[in-house]
Amino acid sequence: MESRLTPKQQKRQQELELIEEYHKFVTEEALEPLYQSFKDWKSGVLPYFELTELIHQFHKNNQEIYKEFTYTDHKDLLLLAKMKMDRLTEEDIMENKRLLERMGYEDKT
Repeated sequence: MESRLTPKQQKRQQELELIEEYHKFVTEEALEPLYQSFKDWKSGVLPYFELTELIHQFHKNNQEIYKEFTYTDHKDLLLLAKMKMDRLTEEDIMENKRLLERMGYEDKT
């Protein structure tokens, strides 16, 4: 027997997938400079003690990412994900104008 999701469940699943995609985006964006630092260290350009400091800094940044995704309200996190990934709808903008402005959104229309 095939289980089917209700429209509400489908919407919730799509929202969670978008938040997961945004989480991946934010984490990879934070990891990229560290990755480059590892390459610099491996090639002898960056001393190990500088690399270890950069690892420590990344860890602190990653803790902030974790907090943001763990403690931010689902609706706010979804809105932030849509804003940062250029997926806001007109409805999102109209319904959340003040919150979006606090998040740094600038309406380009």
